[in-house]
Amino acid sequence: MNKKFLASLSLVALIIFGVTGTLSSSSVDEATIGTIDIDTRPAPLEPRSEHKQLTKQIVDQVKLNHFSRQKPLNDEVSEILFERFLERLDRRKIFFLKSDIKEFEPHKKLFDDYLKSGKLDVAFEIYNRIQKRQFDRFTWVLKRLGRGIDSFDLESEDVLRLDRDEQGTWLANKSEANKLWEKYLVDEIIRSKLSEPDEDPIDFLTRSYTQALSREVQTMPEDAYSAYMNSFSTYYDPHTEYLSPRASDNFDIQMSLSLFGIGAILQQGENDGYIHITELIDDCPADRTEGVEKGDRIVGVGQREDAPIIDIRGKRLDQVVTLIRGPKGTTVYLELLTSKDTGSQRKFVEIERDECKIESSAAKKKIVELDPDPITGEIRKIGVIDLPSMYQDFAAKSRGDENYRSATRDVERLIRELKREGIVGLIIDLRQNGGGSLDEANTLTGLFIKFGPTVQVKNARGQVLKLRDNDAKVAWDGPLAVLVDRRSASASEIFAGAIQDYGRGIVLGNQTFGKGTVQTLQELSHGTLKITQSKFYRVSGQSTQNKGVVPDIEFPELIDPRNIGESNYDEALKFDIIDRITKTHDPLIGTLLPRLTELHRERIANDPEFKFYDALEERIKQDRDRVTRSLNLDEREQERDDYRAWRLNTQNPRLIARGLDPVETLKELNDTIKEIVKEEEENNVPDALLVESAKIIIDLLELEEEVAASTETETTGI
Repeated sequence: MNKKFLASLSLVALIIFGVTGTLSSSSVDEATIGTIDIDTRPAPLEPRSEHKQLTKQIVDQVKLNHFSRQKPLNDEVSEILFERFLERLDRRKIFFLKSDIKEFEPHKKLFDDYLKSGKLDVAFEIYNRIQKRQFDRFTWVLKRLGRGIDSFDLESEDVLRLDRDEQGTWLANKSEANKLWEKYLVDEIIRSKLSEPDEDPIDFLTRSYTQALSREVQTMPEDAYSAYMNSFSTYYDPHTEYLSPRASDNFDIQMSLSLFGIGAILQQGENDGYIHITELIDDCPADRTEGVEKGDRIVGVGQREDAPIIDIRGKRLDQVVTLIRGPKGTTVYLELLTSKDTGSQRKFVEIERDECKIESSAAKKKIVELDPDPITGEIRKIGVIDLPSMYQDFAAKSRGDENYRSATRDVERLIRELKREGIVGLIIDLRQNGGGSLDEANTLTGLFIKFGPTVQVKNARGQVLKLRDNDAKVAWDGPLAVLVDRRSASASEIFAGAIQDYGRGIVLGNQTFGKGTVQTLQELSHGTLKITQSKFYRVSGQSTQNKGVVPDIEFPELIDPRNIGESNYDEALKFDIIDRITKTHDPLIGTLLPRLTELHRERIANDPEFKFYDALEERIKQDRDRVTRSLNLDEREQERDDYRAWRLNTQNPRLIARGLDPVETLKELNDTIKEIVKEEEENNVPDALLVESAKIIIDLLELEEEVAASTETETTGI
């Protein structure tokens, strides 16, 4: 059991109870609502001076350089872009009215012309309208909540449709909108009563929607512009997008695993309007500064000792992050409130900014120890390398830094360490690895093959480039498994596919995401364009696009593929096949696969962990087709009780298998699970899927030894 497992378990609650993130701040009364409505209504946004020329630049770049550049930009496409922009702003169709849509329809065949000329007033007019509708709606909600909980019907026989984004039409008028939002409020009140019985639902929701109003007034022109331009760019494919300067900086941090700042992970508070420090990154400035603790809330930020500290309460998270980040060697001054548990005391700290390495996103190793070898009696060790992304510090590499950070370099170092610890097999864990650098996928594959092509890349002109490993050096030549899931994407799929095509190792887990496209970054006059210029193909000639990599042995599917995966995007590029590359393929794993699968199934048939995974997979399948939710409190209480019983019935066998006593309440179960997770994280204990992967490697090792012994017998004639 680990964080990856807990994320899967949380998905059940999401499906069953429709959990959604709610907004928050301090409560308000009727007088406060009136003040917000009159004085804080967001001013209409207008394009920035650079946006017109930037628009023409982006349109030209996409039309010229995108893999699907043959897509026209005409009146027919304009209608599609018009619809996509509206849906991006109001996906569930719960804010716009039909009158709004009718007012904007004369422009639906003109969006192509607006984009080519850089005309932005219509796009901003539409964006300002959705802001007005949202602000007015949240104000209505606060007034409606002000009438008290007794004014809501919690015994209704009505239902709330959960598929409004797919089946809904634009709201006819404000009266219809009020009826729909009445249902939403009843649903939220019921969810609040079921999940937080000790808290007044009206107080909680009042705080939530007050914070929603606060966020509306903080929207900036860049938000409207990004929404508009990405409605255009993602028409070509889901991964072509305009990155604002701030978004571009975040992308660079993700790829390089480093930033210049204080090294704290921040999160918008759910109930108080503060920015919370949720984690301190090891050995970074905040971690080294006395007085800064996980759980602190940031009240203010200052840039100079002799200048006033800026009050940041209620500000957007990205605005606060910008204030805190800065060049190495400079100082930032923070006003903090300690965690509520310690009395909410105020304190002031000064932190010198420095380069911070984000090691939590870097490759890490562990060892799975299995039963002793029946012949030698030695504990058999399987190494595991958890690789969260195919990262590479592009900037350091481009400036010639010989010590630039990369996934391949880190994995090679970890393999050396694991070999010294005596491993007999290796697992590369790519679960949740969303990809990264194409070059890293190539060089990482090279650690496990002597030489040869690793991936084919086809551009818009049909030209195919073959990336190769030309280094005969191999970091690991023993038994190998690659563990993937539905969130393994892009460059991680290249690696898994190459290992499978070469017969170099066995791929385990679930069908991967299916992102078979390559993006490049193009600097713009303002921000960056991430644009799809190529598709990649396995050495077998198959694209991973839409279909992903299918494992040799599949594990229970704990993620609904209809929620995650390339095939869910409307404009995803198609799957296709090109010529395979002549290569060396070891057929041994394919020959042994039926027996490996048989041994795996025999082993998990009575395994408590896999029985739970099977039950969870079945529960997800049952709930994913649900399209309505009851608005009757008694019925929802029964659903909650049924869910609690299901959890206890499926989890208690796991506890018993661990030598623990079964529990009788959900609170006991949750407390027990937290303790187990804490203990296993502290001791680096592998989850059940890793343990089973290690056992499959031992099966592979033993079967390979049997084949080798049989071959030797046939050769010598003994």
